[in-house]
Amino acid sequence: MKSKVLLSLLLLAMSFNVAAFTQFKPAVLNAALLFEHDATTGNVKHSLQWIRDVNGKLQAMTEVIYDRNGCFTNINMVDKANDREFHLVNKDGVLTSFKGQRITGKINERCEITELENEKGNYVLSYNVRGLLETIADKDTGELIERYEYHNGQFPVRIKNYKDQNDKRIIYSFGSAQFLDAEIVSKRGESTFRVKQSCAYTADGNADKCSLIASSNDDYRGSILIWVSNHETEYF
Repeated sequence: MKSKVLLSLLLLAMSFNVAAFTQFKPAVLNAALLFEHDATTGNVKHSLQWIRDVNGKLQAMTEVIYDRNGCFTNINMVDKANDREFHLVNKDGVLTSFKGQRITGKINERCEITELENEKGNYVLSYNVRGLLETIADKDTGELIERYEYHNGQFPVRIKNYKDQNDKRIIYSFGSAQFLDAEIVSKRGESTFRVKQSCAYTADGNADKCSLIASSNDDYRGSILIWVSNHETEYF
């Protein structure tokens, strides 16, 4: 359902900026998983995230607008690396899009996307008892496409894509209340892709700047990518 390398890294760039006992709104987390933007705390009104390479060239931008219940009303995304963009509108539980990739869907009263259709297929989505995204399946065949696995926290520890044969495991630093660093290992066929993220935080606990190093080597020597991700958040 997602673009390849860059959008996968956008998801990996999600700022794990949660204090030890902070609970995110599931609707915000689910939108972050599906549309690759930073999860944020508080009564969020507007979130803007962008990623640039070391030369300052814009690679991707995601903008999300929320209502007072924490449900998104608009999502705008531009992915220059893959020449892809979409603009989504959630109005009365109906998801529509304009300009760029065609995306439609249905959203229930808990702001859970229950049906999602894009250029690659038509899907149904299910959620666990905590309201967190759990599975994505093909609506027509019932075939399981993607599964999200959690431990005790709200963030996924494993994302397995059965269609693309991609198994993504996320390791959070033990003992760090704000998850200052995270390492993600993603496998696709015979290839293994590793990403390390380290973030600096503002006084209010939101991630300010995140650096990512990606490599196919265990020791990260000869890394091929270094990107900087920033985001701004406006509250009600």
